[in-house]
Amino acid sequence: MKKAWAVGVASLLCAGGALAQSNVTLYGVIDTYMGYTNATGKGSVASLDSGGYQASRVGFKGSEDLGGGLRANFQMENGFASDSGAMHDSTRLFNRQSWVGLGNELGELRLGRQNSPGFLMIARLDAFAGATYASFLNNVSAYTPRYDNVIGYLSPVMRGFRVQAYYGLGEQTAPRNGLSTAMLAGEYESGPLYLGVSSSAQNSANDNITIRSTFAGGAYDYGSGKVFLGYYRGNNLGAAASANTPGSYYSAYSLSANYRLTGQATLGAGYGWAKDSTGAGRNARQFSLIGTYDLSRRTMLYATYAHLANNNGASFSLAGAAPITKNAPVSGGTVNGVQVGIRHLF
Repeated sequence: MKKAWAVGVASLLCAGGALAQSNVTLYGVIDTYMGYTNATGKGSVASLDSGGYQASRVGFKGSEDLGGGLRANFQMENGFASDSGAMHDSTRLFNRQSWVGLGNELGELRLGRQNSPGFLMIARLDAFAGATYASFLNNVSAYTPRYDNVIGYLSPVMRGFRVQAYYGLGEQTAPRNGLSTAMLAGEYESGPLYLGVSSSAQNSANDNITIRSTFAGGAYDYGSGKVFLGYYRGNNLGAAASANTPGSYYSAYSLSANYRLTGQATLGAGYGWAKDSTGAGRNARQFSLIGTYDLSRRTMLYATYAHLANNNGASFSLAGAAPITKNAPVSGGTVNGVQVGIRHLF
């Protein structure tokens, strides 16, 4: 009887040790801003919106040490509108991420709904975090931020280099490659220098068209701030995989920089231009300003100004980090925008 009791206690202690090696973290972002836009042919709009600098979200992530250097990881994340409390996608419990995986010193394998490498990279290619009205790269690119049914591999960092490879299953009976997606990214980071390139290719539903998006560029910390160079090329502007409609290729370029006024405050500016490869002249250009102030490690105030001018049939507009209703100008028109917001991390 005493032996059985001792074995039971030992089992409980072992279970407690196993539980101590696993962890779950609740985290989130709440980002709300006041926005004002004035667009040619549409007039002005003042609004309180969610997700200017970062999209508002709440999520769970965790890992468990399985021994021998192997660990199990997971992440579940849902996006919401902080100005109304509504879910960004009422059809999904976790619309932003939902994956589980295994990792060790050779890298990590993830299965499920995951962020695309382009989405992860764009935030590092301009002074506007790849978001806010001020980010030209965000305003003119129509890349897909995340995909379902993805098998992903993330390599370990080796001498500053890291590679990511993803494949998303279209899950169609015919054609079998319809809606499937392949994504690849490479990054290098050492000291003040960051360089990255990512590319994605998604087949249309009938497997006759490939929708492509490519980001490339880098950043350099010169000591008192950073200089950024960003590039985008894609044919998904106006294209829809479900409708099998081809889009025109656009190339977009962005040059921006910021300066750290103090340990809490920064100022940044940038200029971007986009060129329509069809020869129709549906081009665009944008000038932007941004200021940020850290109230704490978790709470930041930000303000931006952007002037975006379209040529001929182009009708690009200003966007935030989250899906919002855009005040899009008439074709060939301009749009000016100002936003002031607060972002809190928890």
